[in-house]
Amino acid sequence: MKIKKLPLLLLYLLAVSACEDASFKSGLEDIRDPEDLNYVSITDARESQNITTTAPTVHTGGLIPRFELVSIRKEDGTLLDESHLQYVSIGESVPVEIEIDPEEGKVDGNGDPILSVDAVNTAVNGIISIAGGHNFTVGDYYFTIKVSTESDGMEYATTFEDAFHLYISPLLPSNLIYSPKNQNLVYGDPDSKTSEPLLPNANPDVTFELENHTDKLSINGETGEIALAPDYMYSTYDTLSPTIRVVSNISEEVTLFENKIITIITDTPEEMPVETIYPFYPTLNTSGSFPTGGDGFSVQVDIPGNGEDIWGVVDNSAGRFLEAPEERPAGNTSQTVLETQTHSGGSTQPTASWMVTSTQDLTLFQYGYDLSFNYYYQPAYQNYMEDGRTPTDLEVYISTDYTGGDIQDAEGNWLNGTWTKVNEGIRCRRSEGVNGGRSSGAPWGPEFVGTPYPGNQEGPDPDGRKVPGTTFYGKWVKCSYDIPPELISPNFTVAFKVASYFEGELLNNSTVPGRGGAYFLSDFNYRADESTD
Repeated sequence: MKIKKLPLLLLYLLAVSACEDASFKSGLEDIRDPEDLNYVSITDARESQNITTTAPTVHTGGLIPRFELVSIRKEDGTLLDESHLQYVSIGESVPVEIEIDPEEGKVDGNGDPILSVDAVNTAVNGIISIAGGHNFTVGDYYFTIKVSTESDGMEYATTFEDAFHLYISPLLPSNLIYSPKNQNLVYGDPDSKTSEPLLPNANPDVTFELENHTDKLSINGETGEIALAPDYMYSTYDTLSPTIRVVSNISEEVTLFENKIITIITDTPEEMPVETIYPFYPTLNTSGSFPTGGDGFSVQVDIPGNGEDIWGVVDNSAGRFLEAPEERPAGNTSQTVLETQTHSGGSTQPTASWMVTSTQDLTLFQYGYDLSFNYYYQPAYQNYMEDGRTPTDLEVYISTDYTGGDIQDAEGNWLNGTWTKVNEGIRCRRSEGVNGGRSSGAPWGPEFVGTPYPGNQEGPDPDGRKVPGTTFYGKWVKCSYDIPPELISPNFTVAFKVASYFEGELLNNSTVPGRGGAYFLSDFNYRADESTD
């Protein structure tokens, strides 16, 4: 049974309350309107960043207060409208049930055991939060708050003008981007200068200064363009990487940026090298035939099927002939080809398994780069079902909000994250290289869009995806997906799913035709190519 006991309730409030009322120390006082609301001012908040106050204090005569935002004004008295208020919230008290351990032997007046008590958690009561991405600009803000209580059906309330003071400081830059990074300064050309830099998401009211190389370079304080110093005399080809000072004109705070631009000084124009970065190129190193994951990936099995490998180390010779791609890092000496089999002997049972690559923050390459993810895979040993369809395929998905956990259950219900299948937008090239009769990679055939239909492309085509006259049976395929700028996020995830499209069991014979085959995957990576537009 539940019973409310005032002493227990007060003890709990004292333990969890973030709005400590001095009246708690002496018990309930005469009930009155709330008095003496106090918030600690915040003077170091930043534009667009999350803001959270500490818990306020207020005298209420021992009653639990409720807080309500009445208005927010600027220093000049202008009231903020809903476009600002939508980001603001005030924490509330929450009823909770506290379980009592039966072994403590607590009983009520009738001798019955007390198993729980009702209380109120006031830990966040009155705390003001302003969500990240808000549109409060630099300046002072004053919050008017109404505090109310209730006792015996009567409300007691007080409105406190300017109860909380907030000062928003300018958002300082976290990144400085010159695009391209390598830029040519030509001696003798009075118009030779770099591009203007980008300051993503920062307050633009800044001045640019050079920290070093001022004997050879100059910078436009308003635009950030770099040119040769007026008194510079050319002697030889020179490469400089100046440190840039970005000074806030509002707060005079200074942010230093190193290695953001390389200026190459010549006496005649030259074409500059374009930077290519592989920010994530895991080895996929793992062990065994049924791993839970490996370097750069995890494995989720929804329907195991009867294959002898699920995203495990390759053990079939068809997958071992891939020659190392030229972009593979020299350090990837343990680069692993992963293998998933969907059949054993003459039988194929339904299967569904995921290879989930490690989530990546791509925002560093949001400006000045063209982003893609890339991989190599081989569909092998697929034989079509009686109606001409493939029994299985390798599906590719992306998500910008996945934070972990199983993606799907055995019934195909989505469990975590929002996922988009992107097979139709992936650029592909079929391997034309052969080693020992097996597909080996380069040279690569013409590019086409959309991952290929597994198998030899013969027979009926109910899915409308076959390409007669060619085959992808046992052929490596080089794949690349261009990540749209609007999808670049701090939480980007790519996942591969070996999926089956039949029920029951396939026997790969005239009675029950079809074989699910195997899939090999290697050299998954992200690539950032410096934009030249």
